[in-house]
Amino acid sequence: MKILVINNNAMFENEQGLYIFKNTGEFLLGLKETGAEVETFHFRMKMGENSFMATFNLLNKGLKITSVFRDKFKYINYIKAYIIGIKRLLKSDFLYIFYPNSFIFLSMVAVVFHKPYGIYVRGEQGIESRTSKFFFKHARIVLTVSPVFTEKMKSYKCKTDTIRPMINYSIDDIVKDRKYENKGVFKLLFLGRIENQKGITDLIMAIKLLKDSNVNSINLDIIGDGPDIVTIKKMVSDLNLKSIVTFHGSILDKVKIQDYYKKADIFVFPTHPNHEGFPRVLYEAMIFGTPIIGTSVGAISYLMKDKYNYYEVVPKNFESLANKILDVINNYENCAIIAKNAMKTVFDYLSEKKESHHIQLIRLIKTEIV
Repeated sequence: MKILVINNNAMFENEQGLYIFKNTGEFLLGLKETGAEVETFHFRMKMGENSFMATFNLLNKGLKITSVFRDKFKYINYIKAYIIGIKRLLKSDFLYIFYPNSFIFLSMVAVVFHKPYGIYVRGEQGIESRTSKFFFKHARIVLTVSPVFTEKMKSYKCKTDTIRPMINYSIDDIVKDRKYENKGVFKLLFLGRIENQKGITDLIMAIKLLKDSNVNSINLDIIGDGPDIVTIKKMVSDLNLKSIVTFHGSILDKVKIQDYYKKADIFVFPTHPNHEGFPRVLYEAMIFGTPIIGTSVGAISYLMKDKYNYYEVVPKNFESLANKILDVINNYENCAIIAKNAMKTVFDYLSEKKESHHIQLIRLIKTEIV
């Protein structure tokens, strides 16, 4: 079986290879190991500021790679890419496309030529538009990152299911003996893509507000990179927060990341609406017993319940965030119960989802199509 996979991120090239995100690369290899002929298609770009998460080298993996170099001529690039994408689609047996995606209209081509396709729904953006509903309804399979999205797909009469989270940790990594003590200075952690939509600006403003209110018992570690990193660093400098806010850059080593979660007293992730599915960092923070302060957007509310397994804040409101951080550190002894409930939440959820994404997809293809 020839499977054409179109993820929702470009490929990044340098002299050493052609790179995509690690979890996506491992998914492609998993498909290949089932015996499928796997081809991946997308734009190709030079390594740059947006490629820090792309660490999986596609070359020499037995995968077919089709790409179109994206330069400054945006519309010409897309015309060329769609022409090539249609050709590759017609030579495949099954199209699997990550959503949202700039190549989602290839699904319409698949409908015209009676080519079976599936969609992997990763986020909430545009999920209720008429165009998207057309794509979902005509898909043979729709897999999602959350039961919230799965239930919505069911309302569209789709053949659908939820995948096992594509994270680097498992229930075997859950920390069961963590202590929650007032250490005098509380270490806050933000881990993720450095862009305003993730709420990083709100977090910096909250830290400034707390400092101006003479709350001197917090430090913030920021792990990640992204398009707004220069702006955020300047913001921290201009607000005189460099003594309590530390940038660690992009860290991809799972052991080092695990160590940061364990050393952090609070994980803060105030992401904005219309941007999330269910962030993998929330699974990770729960696994390592790090109390969470965050918003309830996208599919987050399915697993996360305020004052049960995390502390909820209002999106895009740094004053709400500052007040919540202060309340948590002033009553930190309560975090033991919150974190314990979070660990139970992630244990129960991962225990129910034993089948990996690639195995689930192949099983459904064989059930529904072959």
